[in-house]
Amino acid sequence: MTEQDAQQSIIDAAKAILDEGEDIEKITVRQIAERAGVGTGLINYHFKSKDNLLSIAIGDIMSKTISDLHKGNLHNDLDPVSQLKALMKELYIVAGDNEKLIRFLLTREIMEGNMQTPLCLIPLLRDIFGTSKNEMQLRIIALQILSPIQVTALNCSAFHMYSGINLNDRDQRSRFIDMLVDNLI
Repeated sequence: MTEQDAQQSIIDAAKAILDEGEDIEKITVRQIAERAGVGTGLINYHFKSKDNLLSIAIGDIMSKTISDLHKGNLHNDLDPVSQLKALMKELYIVAGDNEKLIRFLLTREIMEGNMQTPLCLIPLLRDIFGTSKNEMQLRIIALQILSPIQVTALNCSAFHMYSGINLNDRDQRSRFIDMLVDNLI
């Protein structure tokens, strides 16, 4: 098994455990290593910590979800802006179904300055803006769309007190996403 194969096997094992609904706080390095068929030292060697590994695994899951939603053309009949809104609304539903995982991922992404998730929006933003925006402008817009969603998802009740918008209410959340996208697009 090459190093790259071992790394992927470890990530796949972590994703499988997360997919089974295991409480994220109870997942152990030993459990992941056993599932991947590797020693625990290899996990620390490649990922430095269990939290780093879980962040990568959860990030992969979310990136795949975004990609699947966009590529699946679930909203193929909509204009690109409406597709973006629909995608963001779908992501909120996925996040709501996986609240502990999302809270873990968002906290780490924000604290560590991970900028990979906004890149998933670039293809859809290219559809919206065509050639009128360059790559850097698209990256900034993607960040401007995702950052408020990430921050508000971390503490919905605080955002509710701040804005009067209850993100746990589907209609209010939908209006928030529409407003956010409309303000930026």
